[in-house]
Amino acid sequence: MSAAPTPRGTPVLAVAFALALGSAVSLGLARFSYALLLPPMRADLGWSYLTSGAMNTANAAGYLLGALVMPHALLRVGARRLLLAGGAASAVLLAAHGLVLADEWLYVLRLLTGVASAASFVSGGLLAARLVGAPAGLVLGIYYGGTGLGIIASALLVPPLVVLNVAHAWQWAWLALGASALAATLVTARATRGLGAVAGTAGARAPFGWPRFACGLGAYFLFGLGYIGYMTFVVTL
Repeated sequence: MSAAPTPRGTPVLAVAFALALGSAVSLGLARFSYALLLPPMRADLGWSYLTSGAMNTANAAGYLLGALVMPHALLRVGARRLLLAGGAASAVLLAAHGLVLADEWLYVLRLLTGVASAASFVSGGLLAARLVGAPAGLVLGIYYGGTGLGIIASALLVPPLVVLNVAHAWQWAWLALGASALAATLVTARATRGLGAVAGTAGARAPFGWPRFACGLGAYFLFGLGYIGYMTFVVTL
């Protein structure tokens, strides 16, 4: 695995925290904020639990699609560009949730947001894993901890806005999430300017370990099966 040199004059941990903002956007804002928005949206739009869950299923499907195409996209575009493109797209798509009411449009937006968040999260993780100058475990811990920052930001932003005395108050929360995602992406872009390019996969490759990969994939599947439903509907229990 080749290393990604940090920008000159920028401490490696500062770059790690900047990359963590990508994690905050891609999961904390783009995915987990939906749990806080579900009750007011369900009450306002008359959703059933089926529709409510299907919205998150669309988001998960988009994330899966995005993750599957990432290996090819990384070779063509590069990790930093994908990180920033995914963050910017997530910001625009989150804000767009606040401009529509039709279920069909919301399904499309949840799907596309999943694709964008996959681009940001996967590429950011790759860059974090290849930073030099600090223990890898610390850097990765900071990066994945960024999801928690996004969840905290959602918890601070959404509740005050969804109780505004206006029609479809939840739309203002989506707009605020989009603005926050854009601000976070701009910070990431500035802090990672000049970040060394991550080398491609040229050269001989070791045989892919399917048995070990299958075990990890199965464990991750069970993890997702358990936590996605809970994180979506816990606020309605």
